[in-house]
Amino acid sequence: MEVIKIADAIETLIKLIGQTRREIEKKGNARAEAISNYDRKIAVTLATLRDTELYELAGRSYKSPPVTIIEKIAKGICADERYKLEIAESDYKACVSNLNALQAQLNGYQSIFRHLDIK
Repeated sequence: MEVIKIADAIETLIKLIGQTRREIEKKGNARAEAISNYDRKIAVTLATLRDTELYELAGRSYKSPPVTIIEKIAKGICADERYKLEIAESDYKACVSNLNALQAQLNGYQSIFRHLDIK
């Protein structure tokens, strides 16, 4: 009976690993898209700030920002895209961690299964 329980647990974990691999693909694609969107938004914002004499940020108007702080201003303007990027990154990493945990569980069950006395 114990052998059947362990074999069922192994089979269940294998299915979960397959599902998690597919989930990692989706999370990886979402991560790549978020990176692309953030990079594009930063580039457009930097170009706009350099070419614009007057711009608005947080309801205030500013004139010709110093070159030394343009990148920081651009990052502030693109904060929403950066937030989405960080969320996508953490989702991806969490999914990879889940896969590693499932693989560790599978290895444990396989070790137990090998040492069971099968008659």
